[in-house]
Amino acid sequence: MASGESQAGAAAGAATSGGSGLPASGSMDAGASSGANGADASDAAPTSPEGSTSSDGGAFCNPGTSGNGSFTLTSATDPPEWTLQPGAKAGTLTKSANFMSPSYGLNFAYQIYTSANYGSGKPAIFLVFGDGISDYLSDDTNNGGFHAQTVLDNLTSTDDIPATVALFIDPPTDGNPNDSSNLRVETYDPPTDKYPTFLMTEIIPATITGKYSISSDPDAWAIIGYSASGGQGFNVAWKLPNVFHKFIGSNASYGAANVAMYGNVNWAQIIASTTPPHDLRVSNVTCLHDLMDQRGFWLTIITNIHNTLVSNGYPARLETGPNSHFPPIDGEHDLPNSLRWMFQGCKFTSN
Repeated sequence: MASGESQAGAAAGAATSGGSGLPASGSMDAGASSGANGADASDAAPTSPEGSTSSDGGAFCNPGTSGNGSFTLTSATDPPEWTLQPGAKAGTLTKSANFMSPSYGLNFAYQIYTSANYGSGKPAIFLVFGDGISDYLSDDTNNGGFHAQTVLDNLTSTDDIPATVALFIDPPTDGNPNDSSNLRVETYDPPTDKYPTFLMTEIIPATITGKYSISSDPDAWAIIGYSASGGQGFNVAWKLPNVFHKFIGSNASYGAANVAMYGNVNWAQIIASTTPPHDLRVSNVTCLHDLMDQRGFWLTIITNIHNTLVSNGYPARLETGPNSHFPPIDGEHDLPNSLRWMFQGCKFTSN
């Protein structure tokens, strides 16, 4: 599991456990920034870099409403997608590399996945995973592991999701292991423009643009995260509504933004007061023993976010599991289903 929750939050959680190219509209939408210390996202709007982009043949998603709503998971069993299924083909994962961010002055470890059915010159969906290597690529279920590589291998082999390019990014490091937890929180918790700008003007142009054939359709772009990286993932999707139309959060730390140092950013209020609604599809997972600290109870916060999304016309799903904020994590078991739901009805007409 990625470290980095506050000691108070970790203690509270334990106490309650009980058991190639960028879209042409790649700049941040000024209207999407409400609540982030009053800042206007357009002040830091990145410019879309040049790069080869395949033709998408127009809009390609018609998901309908199947799977929308709230669900309760009574027991969590290991999903079959954690094991490469008969007939499924393994994709390719690059070796871990470091990207030195000019804005952070820190190294971000990353790896890039391409599914077996990915082909250069043909469009692919693009996924960005926060806590990507340490949690999502991990197979260590006891300490936090989403088995994402094998999950993607299976889902792309059965056409449950289209051909995929995925960027797995870890929190930054400065070479001092004692700083890793603080750096994770300092990177992911602030609901500001810094991390969205880092993605759009630094790491994506450096590692993806011109190198991989990803779709230019924002319906093909999803950002995914757990806990703190989930909170930041929603911040990215909200600040970049013309880039990311999809967000998957596992125990996402929406509540971390609603503190005085960040201007008490209340995402539920922002969602409810934003008109017209963003073009955004959201899948959340929480649990009965989610994080609880001075900022609130993540179960209540995430459930309120989901209900607010639904009330305001957003396509949304929420799964509530029996476990804790910390491993075993219900979102690990839900990842295959959340990805299926996120991309149901999505096809590339040019493929």
